[in-house]
Amino acid sequence: MYKWLKSLFVIWVFLIAHMFPQEHSKHGQGNTDPRHSIYGPVRPTVWEFQIGFWSFDNEMVSAFDFYSKNQRNKTFFMRYKNNGLDNRSLFKVNQLTGGVVLFPYKDDDRFRVEFGGTYDTIIDTSLTNKAVFSRITFRPHNLLWFRVGYESMAGYINGYSTHYKKTNENASYFVGKYENTRFALIALTGTGEIDNNSRIRYGSAGVIKGPLNTFFLGGYIKSDNTLENVRTLAIGRWAPFRPDGLPSGFAIWKHKDNYDFQLGALFWGKMNLFVRPAALGMTQGIFISSMALRDNSQLRQGQLMTITDDYRNADNSLFYINLNQSIEIIPGNVNNVGLKAIQYYKIFTKIKFVNILNPVVGIFYNEETTPEFVPITLSFKDKTTSYFAFQTGATIFDRYILNVISYPSKSKWNIAFSYIYQ
Repeated sequence: MYKWLKSLFVIWVFLIAHMFPQEHSKHGQGNTDPRHSIYGPVRPTVWEFQIGFWSFDNEMVSAFDFYSKNQRNKTFFMRYKNNGLDNRSLFKVNQLTGGVVLFPYKDDDRFRVEFGGTYDTIIDTSLTNKAVFSRITFRPHNLLWFRVGYESMAGYINGYSTHYKKTNENASYFVGKYENTRFALIALTGTGEIDNNSRIRYGSAGVIKGPLNTFFLGGYIKSDNTLENVRTLAIGRWAPFRPDGLPSGFAIWKHKDNYDFQLGALFWGKMNLFVRPAALGMTQGIFISSMALRDNSQLRQGQLMTITDDYRNADNSLFYINLNQSIEIIPGNVNNVGLKAIQYYKIFTKIKFVNILNPVVGIFYNEETTPEFVPITLSFKDKTTSYFAFQTGATIFDRYILNVISYPSKSKWNIAFSYIYQ
């Protein structure tokens, strides 16, 4: 199936490239170089190197992260994590992960190649987890966009009779998109395989672009396995590259029969970086990611940091997250694993004390739901715990960033120190 998708991709690209003339829109950014017409004005590359530590279950976890970023967002990112959790079964691992985004044809935005992967060593064993992701994105015309992707994972999950159960997964997919100034249509197809059990998935989505940079997305993906049928809705507004003073943000709902995910954000203030490429890339990416492996979700987004840099999108940032997964631990008894969080960040851009600037404060409310065994009834019940967390940080000498997160009721903390090179 993967070879068939690659052949189809090549044929479509060849036909489309010869059906349309090769003029390219600059999306209103006024760039003179058509190679850089998609992501906005060219900006110099920024490197961030971050070392972080955090406590988890009274154990110390450390990580070293770095990335490079320009107008195209993060184009190279890597992480080494010691004594942390893997992306699937919550095994304690040492982990190396990273990815790269390339524009190999004349540094042209219209042809993009991405690949990367994760390698875990499960602590106290010789067992390893390996995950790989790759995708190619091609825009032969300003109205058209295509992507082909392949991902695989070979590793271990929790087993019933044994603690470690070997598993293999892979996914391949093809996406096509047509858009104009008012709407966009997305169609996708692909296959997925878990331990030699394969299924075919296909679907479509529509995007409507409204006034004042607003947008709405609705999509549906159908699978041979009905539990994988996915509905996705998104609504929001992106900010112009020259801020207009209006807030921007988004709300996303993604639903399966045994899975519900909601993500929302609101950004306001003079500094507002939630621009068109970020808005469409994120919302469309969440829809398309239903075809890929969740093991690589952070890698695809380039979110490899001890303390996220999401708060830097605006003077004020408000996030909402709600995730719930239904699981059947005992036949006939459905329990839930869930997370709910509300996060608010405030950057004081007008405050400068000596060489300390842009101090930030964050306040977070969290709820976690997990099954708890009840010995009397020999069954599981859902247990929900809630707690607050607080973040503080600042930029020093315009080169260093220090952030600390404290969880008072859980005796947990995170600390991250970054160096910015430009």
